[in-house]
Amino acid sequence: MPNEQTTANPFESNPDPEEETRQIEEVANLTEELLDMRYSAPRPILRGVHPKSHGCVKAVFEVNADIAENLRVGLFAVPGKKYDARIRFSNASVRVEHDLKDGKNGSRGMAIKVLDVGETVLQEDGGAHNQDFLMINQPAFAFANTEDYLRLTKIIREHNDDPSIFFAPLKVTIPGITDEQKRRILNSFKIVQQIQSMPVANPLEVRYFSAAPFLFGPDRVMKFSATPSLSQEPQTVPENPGENYLSEALEKTMSGTEDIRFDFQVQVRGKEDGLNIEDASTVWDETEVPFVDVARITIRAPQKEITTPNYIERCERLVFTPWHSLAEHQPLGSINRLRRAVYLASDAKRGGGRPGRGASAKRKDHRP
Repeated sequence: MPNEQTTANPFESNPDPEEETRQIEEVANLTEELLDMRYSAPRPILRGVHPKSHGCVKAVFEVNADIAENLRVGLFAVPGKKYDARIRFSNASVRVEHDLKDGKNGSRGMAIKVLDVGETVLQEDGGAHNQDFLMINQPAFAFANTEDYLRLTKIIREHNDDPSIFFAPLKVTIPGITDEQKRRILNSFKIVQQIQSMPVANPLEVRYFSAAPFLFGPDRVMKFSATPSLSQEPQTVPENPGENYLSEALEKTMSGTEDIRFDFQVQVRGKEDGLNIEDASTVWDETEVPFVDVARITIRAPQKEITTPNYIERCERLVFTPWHSLAEHQPLGSINRLRRAVYLASDAKRGGGRPGRGASAKRKDHRP
């Protein structure tokens, strides 16, 4: 079974598990259909989400030596402990397109794979015990829950990956759309507008967020972030950027000699009102619940090998999912429950086999 262990927790509140299970299965099936639609033979099938990579880098993930005692949980239990890691930077767009499609900014991703964490994990990574941290460059997901994501997936399946019809209820009355659904659609629209207003000139110079919540031990919950250690300069997209300007910026930085560092941070809360675990579009106010540094990510430079075909190919065989996780950091909420099935479906299509027997099963001895 892909889910080897889960932890009972006081945070999740699924009002209709049976219906959600049906919706998740439908999204997973639609994901496979969409991948067949996007990648006809002999083209290789890419990831169902974040298919366009800007580059993969090697890194060291080091727990802070002075981490507070009450934050020594799970991966962060041992002050000063170091792990090797791999990081993939990407676009969230479901197709490999211009980094600035139609002149609009898109959501950017940072996926960290912390290697050989050595404990019991919820889902093995091709036989390995790794901890994945998946992030985007805004603190909220654009879609709140499985119900909304299913509606979106149906629309992009019917309209050749064009999601714009999702927002139609904001302009016209559509039968069956409730006031609560319309409220969430409006919130999604606002988040998309925020994404489009956030320029990124270099993937190594912006802040990333988990957006969704995760366990932090048995009785607390966290969201996490990776923040460039140096002061962040305002990002300005170059004039007339090429279609791959983000990978070009990353490669230029990694051909230099200055190491890149991120502070890995967490927001930690108990069982409180307003957590909204089941709504992944919720943002926790940093003035009320500040992020606290718990680890340091160091990307050594130069890494000129990242542009070689063999390295790129090995990187693309890596499989990322929030369910590659220690039990202490179990993914929470509707979107995270959905992600487990969707990432397995994507992995299976990429590897040409059953879930859990695809690319992840082939990758174990091929780390870049």
